[in-house]
Amino acid sequence: MNINTVSTQLLYTTFPIWAERDNGQFSSGTGFIYNHPVDIEKNSYIPLLMTNYHVIKDAKKIFTEFVRGEDGKPLIGNKIRIELNAKLFQENHDLTNDLAAHPIAPIVNSLTKANYNVFYRSIDTKLIPTDEVINKLSAIEEILFIGYPSGLYDQKNSYPIVRKGITATPIWNNFDGEQKFLIDAGVYPGSSGSPVFIYNQGSYGTEEGITIGTRLIFLGILSESILSTKENKPDYFLGLGSVINSKCFSGFVTSIVKKFQ
Repeated sequence: MNINTVSTQLLYTTFPIWAERDNGQFSSGTGFIYNHPVDIEKNSYIPLLMTNYHVIKDAKKIFTEFVRGEDGKPLIGNKIRIELNAKLFQENHDLTNDLAAHPIAPIVNSLTKANYNVFYRSIDTKLIPTDEVINKLSAIEEILFIGYPSGLYDQKNSYPIVRKGITATPIWNNFDGEQKFLIDAGVYPGSSGSPVFIYNQGSYGTEEGITIGTRLIFLGILSESILSTKENKPDYFLGLGSVINSKCFSGFVTSIVKKFQ
């Protein structure tokens, strides 16, 4: 395994999330770590575990799972499950845009002190596209997202599931006036909270033609799979997902991170 490739490192940005309700039932979702800059010159960041609010809403207990690391590399299959602070997670939310954040540094520091080094990779502001970049994107772009559909993942090796699709509505257009766009992909429950990217290896198309190189752009966070809701007919998945765009995501993080500084 080459841990230095972009695609391999993307696998270590996401985390499974399990939420236990008062009735003892569990639901699952996806989270990922986002580094919010505090002092870029000093390389100072606040790492946050991000997901959708509906994933952890009303949960009495919330769990996630870290991969252990050693010498800057992951120990494949060696993982540790931890309980998060449910109240803290639920307090730091945006109900309107279905976002929630949990500071992760205290947990990582506690694990390190207990000789449990963990390995993960994070998303940061460098991957968030500017308005200029977004406006130059095509109406139809290939996308990928990473997560745990229906709670499924490679438990032995601790790898999430990677899925591909295309934008179903333009990224630069607010769908129905909301800060989101739609994707055409295999979106199922459990994928909520998945980071969505444009990731091109080797070359990609632009308005100028074919550009040689690799492109990685964080587009936002997957919030729901869209169902058919016709009257007197059973609901079924349309193969569409709704993505909260990275601009909305970034605005929420900026507003909430002041609590943790």
